[in-house]
Amino acid sequence: MEISINQNGWAVTSLEDIATRITKGGTPTTYGYSFQTSGINFLKVENISDGRVNLKSITDFIGEEAHKFQLKSQLSVNDILFSIAGTIGETCVIREEYLPANTNQALAIIKGTDVAIIPKLLQLQLEAFVAKVKMKARGGAMNNVSLEDLKNLLVYIPPVPEQHRIVAKIEELFSSLDKGIDSLKTAEQQLEIYRQSVLGKAFEGAFTTNWRKEHSNADANKEFETIKEIREELYTQKIEEWTLACEQAKVKGDKKPSKPKKPYAGEPITEEERAVFDAIDKSWALIRFIDLIKYEEDAIKRGPFGSAIKKSFFVPSGYKVYEQQNAISDDATLGKYYISQEKYQELIGFSIKPGDYIVSCSGTIGRISKLPENCEPGVINQALMKIRLDEELMSSKYFLYLFRSEVFQRRILTGSRGTGMQNLAGIDEIKALVIALPPKAEQEAIVQDIESRLSVCDKIEESITTSLQQAEALRQSILKKAFEGKLVEQDPNDEPASVLLERIKEEREKNKPVKIVKEKKVKQAKATKTNITK
Repeated sequence: MEISINQNGWAVTSLEDIATRITKGGTPTTYGYSFQTSGINFLKVENISDGRVNLKSITDFIGEEAHKFQLKSQLSVNDILFSIAGTIGETCVIREEYLPANTNQALAIIKGTDVAIIPKLLQLQLEAFVAKVKMKARGGAMNNVSLEDLKNLLVYIPPVPEQHRIVAKIEELFSSLDKGIDSLKTAEQQLEIYRQSVLGKAFEGAFTTNWRKEHSNADANKEFETIKEIREELYTQKIEEWTLACEQAKVKGDKKPSKPKKPYAGEPITEEERAVFDAIDKSWALIRFIDLIKYEEDAIKRGPFGSAIKKSFFVPSGYKVYEQQNAISDDATLGKYYISQEKYQELIGFSIKPGDYIVSCSGTIGRISKLPENCEPGVINQALMKIRLDEELMSSKYFLYLFRSEVFQRRILTGSRGTGMQNLAGIDEIKALVIALPPKAEQEAIVQDIESRLSVCDKIEESITTSLQQAEALRQSILKKAFEGKLVEQDPNDEPASVLLERIKEEREKNKPVKIVKEKKVKQAKATKTNITK
């Protein structure tokens, strides 16, 4: 155990030196053990939130035999968990009520440190370490933390009485801070409820009653009929062009081109479906979602099978592969994967155009983004769906507000599939959805009304976000002061932590089992210590 003393008189050593073991769990199914509906708690990253285990969120359990087999990852009181995969940096201290419990390889297990440092104080140091790394990453996410990183992490150990004073002071300050944060989050939730209420009423025509009185000639049913006639005319033109192309191909001995598909047309609306929209004004048309799609080849389509776009196909530059993150973050510039011209032609049915909409179909599902005019040419991957909207029928802004509304999201997520991750409803189910379509001019009036009502909401939300960011900065400032020795008074009568660590070291040396080691070459590996205060 290598111990140094810092300017506060605290002992500084690596986490590995004070822990009896730093390890990780495993997956029972790998070794032939099945998960059960009850039994011993099997903890995963998603079961940890706000520094605690949410027992109600646990869905997987294991039996006694699997628990005994995974001996090294059996959890004990005061063990500390640190997530090293998935959502990296989640921490918690194991309590009696969590036990018996085991865990998987996404969680590092830190054992035996409580003889040197209060578990809560070590947990706070780990949280400070995570915050610093995230700040340096700028993206808010940590790429990777290994067991070696944790083992080499420098830990600052004050005298034990001072540890208790630090933890008590931090908890006092955090308690006051958390009350303010809770109030801000409550206000944030209330704003979202108001936002969805506004959207729900808007899409029922509740805000445009007077507009309809002033524009009695506006009728979405007539507009829809006109669009259908234009599509039929376009289809007739395509058939004529196709017939001529077929004749030319026959003369040249070439292969005939594919016959144009008929315009999309949804099934007639049933009386039962009409009854659901009984409150909608008669000037609004009831159509299917498929009727909103532009009459073009592959205008609505799910991405290709995963095997169609493998990492081995990627090239340094070429045609962009649009991913789930582009829809979720509403940012077409994200992503670094490209395919060649040849591969692009193979996947041409999944290609995108400026103005297309992309929708996330797994994980964080139902997020939508409109691709800008300057977007890179490319294709969608298996986690996306593309939509090419007929904006002669529905305006872009109206469509985005509608699609993102809670009312519509509930409809497309009904019957979501998947156990670990939800998926979007099937594309045929989405195509068949009934849509209440206002006249085009009324859509513009509705959008103006929505934006007018939500602009105040947006300003309040922006203020709340700023306050939450300031609260997090204050939290990190408190931790920084704590680990600089500036949060509480020091007592010269406290036993130095270095004395405690030497005593622990002697005790462990005395109790260390004697091993007979055969002679072999040992390769020395240099380990770089990670300092959480740099």
